[in-house]
Amino acid sequence: MSGIGTKQPWQGLVCAASGSMLADTVCCPLDVVKVRMQLSQSGVLGEYYTGIGDAARKIWAKERIQGFYKGLTPCLLRSGTYGTCRIAIYEPLKSLVAGKDTPRDMVTPGQKVLAALLSGTLSSFVFTPADVIKIRMQGDRDGKLYRGVVHAAATIFRTEKLVGLYKGSAVNVCRAGVCAVVELATYDEVKKALCSTPAWGFGDSLPTHLVTALIAGFCSTVASQPVDLLKSRLMHSADRVNVLSFCLQTMRREGFRGMYAGFWPNYLRIGPHTCVCFLTIEQVRHLAEWAV
Repeated sequence: MSGIGTKQPWQGLVCAASGSMLADTVCCPLDVVKVRMQLSQSGVLGEYYTGIGDAARKIWAKERIQGFYKGLTPCLLRSGTYGTCRIAIYEPLKSLVAGKDTPRDMVTPGQKVLAALLSGTLSSFVFTPADVIKIRMQGDRDGKLYRGVVHAAATIFRTEKLVGLYKGSAVNVCRAGVCAVVELATYDEVKKALCSTPAWGFGDSLPTHLVTALIAGFCSTVASQPVDLLKSRLMHSADRVNVLSFCLQTMRREGFRGMYAGFWPNYLRIGPHTCVCFLTIEQVRHLAEWAV
């Protein structure tokens, strides 16, 4: 009853795509608020937000509803590529790491962590351009820089070459690895623990999926927030920077508290995002009778 395995790999791909893309659509406004707050703290936007409410009010006042869905197309591009891939290959990688003949309930936490790390980092590196395009478009307050995904990709490639599309890839891969380990492995382990606890009593059902997703989302936010902030700023910048120097300067300038700028909008995005994503995956795999 643990994990999110399916009978066939393509079924896992369908489940992952459904969950990831629906979650990104629902949570796009929260993602915009998070990115704007992270960029605001560094001064690159020319506008400062005092909190979630202030950011939401200013975005609404200047950009209306379109502002909250700025970058939805690249969001869906990202979720349809990176978001789908990291979830879809987790179970096959877990089977590969543990051994094909190892029973699902006998896979160790360490093996789950390794599988999650591989799924997150490999998917992230391959699909970093989708992340760069998403952040650039969400940071374009006036909507004058990019007319769409194709135009954004072409503009970045023309002005910054291939390096521009992979800007911040090192930080992005680190963040993806942390997120995948904490999110996927935590979801897997917590779900297994709840399902095997008689006192819980709900088994492999909706309440179990909801509680497990909320726990995994919170843990993922805490672990990945500093790296996520650095990733957003690096990808938004058109300048070439030394990643290590940039990280050290940010930590010196803003301290520990600054590294958690936008934490609550980030969790308010990741919490619901994780819930919508995993609840959709679980419903699809059970309703279609693909679950194993």
